[in-house]
This record gives sequence, structure tokens and C-alpha cells, in this order.
Amino acid sequence: MKRLTGRSLNPLDTIEIIYSKEIDIDGGYTIEDDMKILATALMDESCTVERLQLHYFSLTVTEFTNALKSERCTLKTLHLYENRLTEEHAAELAMALRENRSIETVILNECEIDCAAAMALATGLEGNETLKTMNLWDNNIEDEGGKALAEALLKNGSALETLNLWGNKIGDEGAKAFADMLRENNSLRDLIFVYNRIGDDGGDELVDALELNEGIRNLDLFGNPLDQAIITDVYCAIHNPSRTFYEGGLNKDEEVGGSSNNTSEGLSIDKSCFPPLALGVHAADAESTASPTGVGELSPSCCWTEGVTS
Repeated sequence: MKRLTGRSLNPLDTIEIIYSKEIDIDGGYTIEDDMKILATALMDESCTVERLQLHYFSLTVTEFTNALKSERCTLKTLHLYENRLTEEHAAELAMALRENRSIETVILNECEIDCAAAMALATGLEGNETLKTMNLWDNNIEDEGGKALAEALLKNGSALETLNLWGNKIGDEGAKAFADMLRENNSLRDLIFVYNRIGDDGGDELVDALELNEGIRNLDLFGNPLDQAIITDVYCAIHNPSRTFYEGGLNKDEEVGGSSNNTSEGLSIDKSCFPPLALGVHAADAESTASPTGVGELSPSCCWTEGVTS
């Protein structure tokens, strides 16, 4: 990755940017001029940049947002870290995402996104057929921002597959909105709620929604104030053999060679196979094969057994 840090950009940097696949720019100097130079590079017909990381840069420079909207844009990943995304900034980014046809991943970690900014940002998900991953780790979107994102994912055409909401103060009301979304949206694969404020009421709604959802393969609720049994129920619901979609992204008929006889009829859940969750340990933090739902190392089939009652 080409790094341009510790100084402002100058027009001579344009060539380096154009012919680099990955660029990391640490701004903080003449921000508006820097963004204009960057926009010039991104609009060049020879530009090959696929990943752009920006630290402390402005998103209200018209030339830059126009570059994101352009058919010439080659970006696949836009990584904006520790940029303060106000409602105005989020609205500009959302507008660009609605028109962009190349960006597949947006990372907005630690961008001080509040519920108003999240509501503005959500409009960029509506009908977006290109964006696959959005990472909003460690922001402050709360329930109202969560509701806006969930409602956006109900709109026709949304292709988002991964939404990371780690550490966003989302509670039961936000969880219920996502449960309503999961009852209809089958394109989302990974939904991360680690270290939020979801209790048993919100957790139960999510478990209930999984009975109708055939897309989710990872619903991570680690670090929320809910009963361990709900974590177990989430895991079992996701690995229910009757689901059309489960881990690997295969239709169950395809995985068993075309047979349509693979159902959960006559099966019940044996919850004794679930070890208690270790305090302070999360699967994403450990170098192990632990379940992404935080219930320990398990075989997908271990919680579905024949003739066993829970």
C-alpha cells in the first residue's frame, strides 16, 4: 500500500495515486486542496486505485464526492477512519454511494457517527446493488440510527451482506427493528451486534426472526446483557438443517446432492453440547476455531439430534 502521510498533497502526487492499487493518506493540513488533488487522480481515465484509506479528511469537498459518483471511479474499498462524520458529511457520503457503481466495502470505524448521521447514511443503502460490506465499529448510532439502517435494508435492491455494528449503544428497540428486517431480507449474511445494549426482549425478537430468515450465517450478540440461552438459540436457529441457506452459502439441496429430504422433522435441540461462554473472551479476539456467535467450538450438527429433548 502506498502511504502519503505527514504532509499535505501536491500536484506531483497525482501520478503516484493514479497508478497505485491501494492508497493511505493521512491528512490534517490543507484539507480542501488535498481532496481536490485526490479527486483529480480518481477521475483520471488511467486511475487504478481500488482501496482508499483517508484519515482526518473532509467529505464536503464537491470535487471529491463527484469523483465517487463518477463512472470512472475504480474504488472497491473506501476506508475512512477517525474522521468525524457529521450529519452533513454522512448525507454527502450517502448521496455518493447511491450513485457509485464500484464501491463494495465502506469502513467507518470510530467516526463519531451519532443517530442523526446514521439516519442520513442509511439512505445510501436504499436500493444499493453494489455495496456488500459496511463497518460502523465503535460509533454512537443508538436505537434510532439502528432503526434507520434496518429500514433501509428493507428497501428493494439492497445487496448488503455484512453489517458490523460493534459498540454502538443499540438496545432492544433497535434489535426489534433489525428483527423485522430479517423477517424479509435474505441477502444479509453477517450481522454483528457485539458490545451493544440488547437485552432479552430484543434477543428473543431476533431469535424469532431467524425462523423466517434464510440468509444469515452469523448473528453475533457477544457482550450484550442477555441470557446465555438466547445466544444458544441463535446458534441453533442458524444451523437448523431445514434452512435453505446455511454456512458455506449453499442451498441445502445442493450440498446433499440434490436430495430434498433433508429436513429438521423429527429432530430436536440438544443444548447440553453448548459450553458456557467464557467471560471476557470473544471468538473474534481469539486465534481459534470458536464459533462466531460466541458459544464455543461446535459442530453445526451437534445441537440437532434425533430423538433427544432439550
